[in-house]
Amino acid sequence: MYIIGGKLKGRKLANCKIGSIRPAMALVRKSIFDTLKDFVVNASILDLCAGSGALGIEALSRGAGDLTLVDSNKDAIKLIYKNLELCKLKAKVVFGKLPKVLNKIDVKNKSFNLIFLDPPYGRSDFIENVLKVLILNKLIAKDGLISIESEEKCNFLLPGELQLYKEKKYGNTRVTFLKQVII
Repeated sequence: MYIIGGKLKGRKLANCKIGSIRPAMALVRKSIFDTLKDFVVNASILDLCAGSGALGIEALSRGAGDLTLVDSNKDAIKLIYKNLELCKLKAKVVFGKLPKVLNKIDVKNKSFNLIFLDPPYGRSDFIENVLKVLILNKLIAKDGLISIESEEKCNFLLPGELQLYKEKKYGNTRVTFLKQVII
């Protein structure tokens, strides 16, 4: 696994040898960042179910302003720290179970321009609950986007405050981009 773009392009990340972590494939990561283009520059990023941290680290490599990574697996947290160290990057790393930890993250008066959500496959109810808590805690910036990686067949309901921006499919993987409904 390696960084595919930005100032750290080609930098190798620590191998993921943890069974419950499913890093985003390079093709999917490339597509996500091709879709986002310059939206990432100076953006505040929240990477949920961060796993290896590859998506968030890729965003920093491409010019993101700051990064908060969240995962509920202690081995994943260790892997995130290792990959941040390999890349000589700084980020806030939070250990906790979603969506509950979103009520406790110390981000008073902070919203995020870009939120990555890459949960274990087959968890539509989980995705729906996380989206509700993100809205409730006002963690999505007005111009913000949410990128959700899920199984192609995973159908989740969108809260009324969010709308579909774009969707792409890669075999069994679907990437859904959401934005807030501005009234």
